[in-house]
Amino acid sequence: MTSPVKVGVVFSSMLLTILLVIGAVLGQSEEPNRDSAYRPLSVYTEVLAHIKSDYVEEPDIQKVTHGALQGLVEYLDPISSYLTEEQVEQYDAAQKNPDHGTGLSTGLIVQKRGSVAAILAVIPGTAGYRAGLRSGDLIEAIDDVSTRMLPPAMLVSSLSGQPGSTTRLLVRTAKAYDEPQEFNLTREEVKLPNVTSRMLESGVGYVDVNIVDAERIKQTAEAVRGLLSQGASKIVLDLRENSFGDHAAGFELADLFLSSGELGTAKGQRYPEKKFEAKAEGVEGDFSLAVIVDSRTAGAAEIAAAILHDRERAKIVGEQTYGIGALRQTIDLDDGAELILSVAKYYRPNGETVHGKGLEPENAVAPADLRKWRDPEQMDDADREDPFLGKALSILAPA
Repeated sequence: MTSPVKVGVVFSSMLLTILLVIGAVLGQSEEPNRDSAYRPLSVYTEVLAHIKSDYVEEPDIQKVTHGALQGLVEYLDPISSYLTEEQVEQYDAAQKNPDHGTGLSTGLIVQKRGSVAAILAVIPGTAGYRAGLRSGDLIEAIDDVSTRMLPPAMLVSSLSGQPGSTTRLLVRTAKAYDEPQEFNLTREEVKLPNVTSRMLESGVGYVDVNIVDAERIKQTAEAVRGLLSQGASKIVLDLRENSFGDHAAGFELADLFLSSGELGTAKGQRYPEKKFEAKAEGVEGDFSLAVIVDSRTAGAAEIAAAILHDRERAKIVGEQTYGIGALRQTIDLDDGAELILSVAKYYRPNGETVHGKGLEPENAVAPADLRKWRDPEQMDDADREDPFLGKALSILAPA
């Protein structure tokens, strides 16, 4: 038996012994308090004891414990993770790749919720896009590793790699959900999409933002100013499938359209409250604004939309957003493992948070129109009317 294995066995045995002792002591309490913080530990030790003694075969207690810890943390929210020492090494190595562990070298933006790993967005022109992968597809495995077994942080970093390297995905696509398909992607240098804009009709400008970062925020400001100079008095800001970017950048995006006042806060149980205020450095002009969101709008983009809604600066169109808006912190554990934990939530001006809730637009697109729009048989039909854009134009139209 190698030294690391011996250490693992000893650690697991000690942990089991300690938990069993604690559980036994708590279990002997005459009137156990069901609301006590120790009550779940007592139940856990009871379950662990039965697994140890009654399971059909001798269990790997270390593996069981790691699984329990992973499930415990992932139950909190979709962006918290528990990483074993081995996973920490893999995760840290991925951060050194050109895409900094984001997986953008494949063109895929993914998120795990529960046991389901979904593609939120696919960057046009990338390996993932050319392969035919699209938002809403579900990833079953990455290089033969089930995504159900991957913590959220590992799901993302597993897609990361050096340009030219390959990764093999097993995916249930929207067009062929019942039969998982294999996709082999060759990673490439990351090329983030620029903001695009155009005049839609007389007096209406359209701005499409796929990613929220400092460069794209700058481009958004330039695009809006350009449309205003062309005579636009109404702007449609499209944030559909916008699910990548530092969550705090959502405040900066919203700030483009506000000259003063509160944008929101960040606060947590032990995280000191941080307030965000608008600066008089945005886009000047008297113009109406509609923001389009969908179920894959997440993080910074949905935070921005929520702020503009609460400040009554924009009308929000589309469907309920994904629901992510928290600040994460990495916590090193004594055995070499790590916790990547949400330590603060970002709060809207109205005091609510999008984290775990999302943003529900007051101008929702009808479910029937959404089903028709997302019909796999019509996905590539460029001539179909866009119900999201049609709704945005209708609410911007003069009464």
